[in-house]
Amino acid sequence: MPTPFLPIRTERLVLRPYAESDLDALLAYHSIPAVARYLRFHTWTREAGRRHLAVRVQRGGIETPARALALVVEHEGRVVGDVTLWATDEAGAKGEMGWAFHPDVAGRGFATEAAAAVLEVGFAQYGMHRIAAQVDVRNVASAALCERLGMGLEARHRQDWWSKGEWTDTLVYAALASDRPRDVGDAIVVSAVVLADADGHVLTVRKRGTAAFMHPGGKPEPGETPEQCALREVEEELALVLAPDRLELVAVHRTAAANEAGRALIASVFSHPHLSARSRPEVTPAAEIEEVRWLDPLADLPYDAAPLLRLMVPGRE
Repeated sequence: MPTPFLPIRTERLVLRPYAESDLDALLAYHSIPAVARYLRFHTWTREAGRRHLAVRVQRGGIETPARALALVVEHEGRVVGDVTLWATDEAGAKGEMGWAFHPDVAGRGFATEAAAAVLEVGFAQYGMHRIAAQVDVRNVASAALCERLGMGLEARHRQDWWSKGEWTDTLVYAALASDRPRDVGDAIVVSAVVLADADGHVLTVRKRGTAAFMHPGGKPEPGETPEQCALREVEEELALVLAPDRLELVAVHRTAAANEAGRALIASVFSHPHLSARSRPEVTPAAEIEEVRWLDPLADLPYDAAPLLRLMVPGRE
């Protein structure tokens, strides 16, 4: 299924998925030693290019099995570079990105324009919390690009990577979603409630017509506060009346939406001790809830756990 927000169009560029016909255009710069010098692979031969291209064609989005979004960058119909974003944790809350561009477009701001667009996709479309970039310390151009993107320098790892016959230092840059304005854009805003039993098991629900299990909760009605939304949703979904004074805000997370592909989710997550007196008390689903399930936080997370649930209950992954 095509990722709905692709291709990405900026002022001067088009960022689109790879195609089999891109091989010659990619070889035009990936076969140049200066391009590969600071990358973690060697210059491309035609055979190596075919292998790399076959892998990148599969990287159609964070939601795909490859868990990566790989894009070529076009200017006026010509491929001038490529940018990739990939998830680095199971929940998809953390990511990393990298890029490469043809030397003959250096100094025109194409790399900054393209990388900024992909960084925004990571935060706004995929709901990532943190996106990093690892740069060879000698790669002054990429380090400067990270600075222009507003990524902060977090670390310098000394001789941590064996590259092309020598140990090299790595600079780690990163940006957080919270570094950017908190405009929710087209993100889905919800409240969710963590309800645990006496043994620490967490109650999860599956809504009718969906496949993912998640915390009880939902979208606010007009004029509702996050707290009011949390209390109402739990009462409607599970017929549980929670004491408002015992509702405690745990965190506000931005992550991927479970049931609407390509949308971000901003969730105010609360906890409440309403079910903590007994072990796995019976809870009856109501309204749009089709199924409830207790989750053991010390066990492997099931495949159908929603992204926010994976973030809040990491399990043994």
